[in-house]
Order: sequence, then C-alpha cells, then structure tokens
Amino acid sequence: MQFLSFLNPVLHKLDDGNVIRSSIALALQMLAIFTLVAAVFLIVYVLKEAFQLPGVGPTVGGLIFALIFVVTALSVYQIFTFRAGNIRDLGESPFTVIPIFSILFRAVGEIYAALGIAVGVGGCLFIWLAQLNPMYLLGGVGGLLPSLSPDSTFLGGILFLVYLGIASFLVLIVFYFLAEASLVMVDIAKHIRLLAKHRTDI
Repeated sequence: MQFLSFLNPVLHKLDDGNVIRSSIALALQMLAIFTLVAAVFLIVYVLKEAFQLPGVGPTVGGLIFALIFVVTALSVYQIFTFRAGNIRDLGESPFTVIPIFSILFRAVGEIYAALGIAVGVGGCLFIWLAQLNPMYLLGGVGGLLPSLSPDSTFLGGILFLVYLGIASFLVLIVFYFLAEASLVMVDIAKHIRLLAKHRTDI
C-alpha cells in the first residue's frame, strides 16, 4: 500500500546525510549573522557603560574594549562560516552525525578561546587605564567566562590576562580532544564493520 509509505523519500534523504549536513551548515551561517547583530548590541552596551564612568581613563579603556570586541565578533563570524563549509564539504559516510559533532566541538572551543583571549586583552588594558574590574562591562556574556575579581593594579591586569589566556587554551584543548575522540569512534566503528564483513566473507 503506497499511501502508507509517503514518508519513505524523506527518510531516504535523511539516510544519505545531505539534509542533515546542509541544515547544520545553514544553522551555523545563521549563527554567524546573529553573532554580528549581538556584537553590535554588546559593543553599544560597553560604550554606554564606559562613557558613564568618570574620567578619561575609563572612557578610553571602554573604547579600546569595544574595538577589541569588534575584532572578536569578526573572528567568531569567520569561525562559524569556516566550520559551516567544513560540514558542507563532508563526504559520503555511513556515519553522518559523529563527524559533524567533531567539527562542532572544534568550533565551540575556538569561539570560547577567541572570546576569552579578547576579554583577557581588553580587560587587562581596561584595568590599566580605568583601574576597575572589566567584567561588569560584559553584561550577560561575562557569565560564560570564569569568575574573577582582579586587583586594579598593573599586576592585576597582567594576572587577569594570563588567567583568561590559560583558561581559554585549556577549553580549546578539551574541545579539540572531544573532536578527535569522536573521530576515533568513527574509525573504530569502520574497522569493526570491515572485520565483521571479512568474517562473513570467509
């Protein structure tokens, strides 16, 4: 009864992996555009807070912080679009989702590292110029990063940068490890299939 198999074409499309790969690549491209829009609001928020602070130092520090976030937003945009291309270029494979997750793990680690380094550099300069904790300038974004209350000194700025630099690097390594571990799972599964097929042929 043909009318009971109306979903078969859709299931075949899902089986070959093209639909899933194209959908996730499109989602990453949309996230890239959303990143630029969200960055505009964050930069406006940072500038607004900086101009409300008394003195020239905090204002200049806020301007530098905002400029660094412009570069960071562009970097995150490139990460999203680059990884979307990686997913779209994945070849045919019996395993569709695991290679995609491997690429997504890399993207998450790279984005977190880019954000952490940007906050570390911008925050260090802000501490030197404004002698204030830069975390309050980030609004809700600050919740994604390790909590830290640096001293408002030259050494405090250096420690802030070093702390976030190390944290960002460790997160990057962990997500790259997850990316490689997921690919190892694919290789193991492929070899098991080959061994099983070889035994059945014998």
